[in-house]
Amino acid sequence: MNKEDYLKDLIEIKSGNVKAFADSIGMAYTTIRSILDRGIMNAKMENIIKICDGLGIKPEDIVKLESSVVSDTNKIMLQLHPSRQEKVYNYASDQLDEQNNEKISSMFDHKPMIEIPAGRSTAAGSPINGEDQDTQLIHKMIAGEKVPAGADELITVDGDSMEPLLKKGSQVFIHYQPEVEDGEIAIVHIRDIGVTCKKIYVNEDNTVTLRSINEAYDDMHFDCDEVNVIGKVIL
Repeated sequence: MNKEDYLKDLIEIKSGNVKAFADSIGMAYTTIRSILDRGIMNAKMENIIKICDGLGIKPEDIVKLESSVVSDTNKIMLQLHPSRQEKVYNYASDQLDEQNNEKISSMFDHKPMIEIPAGRSTAAGSPINGEDQDTQLIHKMIAGEKVPAGADELITVDGDSMEPLLKKGSQVFIHYQPEVEDGEIAIVHIRDIGVTCKKIYVNEDNTVTLRSINEAYDDMHFDCDEVNVIGKVIL
């Protein structure tokens, strides 16, 4: 529906016909007919304002007519008793307030940026030199909602021994802790060998088994005092 047809509908709903509406607002019938025939955009703004005042709507409701929901609502409003119009207006105002409050709340839902250590890698294959990795440590700012609770460092997985769960080149968060439960994935330092990422199992004979997820890799076995847990991978 174009703007002119919409305006004509509102006028007829309000007064029955264009002539009666023109008389009610003190405007020449021919002026309103001309606006409806030649187009609203060609009319004088003061005439549009006077017509809209008579209909109880805002000029922008006509000039910027885009939504059929808005236009249909205006038609219904004109047919309601003033007391019912007020109820509709109050409800719409409450909905707008609720919408604006939701926008404000969503702004505060975003967690602040978090500075977290990053840049180091862990092997997911053969262990890598931990001392060399220390020189690569940097601090990175990450959006708070992307950082899991308890995360202490972001580490890059270098190797495929923990695939398909941890892909080569992917990044994982770890929580620093000296011990983990059997079967949990940990970043460990093996004395005189280096750092690696494996599932860890402590055996009754005081040895540790480091196990890959990728079955192409064999288990690794060490004495307990040769393995130091750096932290647990947060999944």
